[in-house]
Order: sequence, then C-alpha cells, then structure tokens
Amino acid sequence: MSMDHLFFCGIKHSGKSTLGRLYAEANKLCWIDLDDLILEANTPYPSIRSYYKEQGQEAFQAQEVAALRTFLSLQTQRTVISLGGGASDNEALLNLAKTHGKLIYLMVEESVLLARILNGGVPPFLDETDPKGSFHALYARRHAIYGNICDVLVQLPNYPDIRDTASFLVKTLKSEV
Repeated sequence: MSMDHLFFCGIKHSGKSTLGRLYAEANKLCWIDLDDLILEANTPYPSIRSYYKEQGQEAFQAQEVAALRTFLSLQTQRTVISLGGGASDNEALLNLAKTHGKLIYLMVEESVLLARILNGGVPPFLDETDPKGSFHALYARRHAIYGNICDVLVQLPNYPDIRDTASFLVKTLKSEV
C-alpha cells in the first residue's frame, strides 16, 4: 500500500527541515528529517557533514535511499519527510520518494539562498574565489532537476519570520495535497 507522503525538497537553506516540521505540526502530521534517519543508522557520526566527508558521495547517496526505504516500509501514518539539500543529485532517492507520495519543491530566490548560505562564511561546496558564480551553477542545475521531477512547486516569499513563511506554505498547499 502506497501512502501519500509529502517530500519537501529544495536547495540548501530553503527551509526544508524547519518548514517541514512547522507544516506537519499545523496539519497534525508526522515529520521526519532524512538526515536524522541517516545519523540514527550510522551512530558513530556526529553530523551528516562528517559522514559525507568520510564516506563520500556514493556511499552517502546509497545511505539516503536505504534509510528512506526502511522508514517507508515501517511508517503507518502520512508523514512530511524533509530531504537533504543534495537530494537533486540522487535519482534513486527521488524516484523512491515519487512512488510513495508527492515531491514538493520549496523554491527560494537564488540571491536569498546565497545570502543565507554565506551568512556563516563560504562553505566547502562553493568555490572560495567565486562563491556567487559557483552557487549560480549549483542553483541552476538543482533548480532544473526539481522543476522537472517535483509534483508541486511553491515559490516561497522571503519573510523575516519563518513562521509567516510556514503559514504561507500551509495555505498554498491546501489545494495541492
């Protein structure tokens, strides 16, 4: 039996986890973050970043699929599942999600995301000499993938308070899911 779960995806810092949790609360649904499931299955790692760094992209992506498959096989209630920022690069993961519910792309303007990301300094996945250019390439590629595969695209406003964004999301998705 395939349950219609809601998979929140989007580019890093689009609010997948926070908005997923707030959306689930507002609609009395379960919520889980895929990164948390991966860490539960791989206890010696303190963070997703450390797991990814030590194991590499291929192992990490296999773990994303395995963790989601296990969760879906055991879950009996409709759930909001926040996928990781790099889910766009994991075709097997997106296909698995698609067969178990709806993929919802939380779209945030490129300039807004870049500002959020650079707020903590230039992260390792961006070119230090050209963070804006390297982020533009990443954004364009991931935006195209999500735009093609996702069932629902929600253009999120850049409200100062995340709770206002969550309210907007709840209203917007009412007719879609």
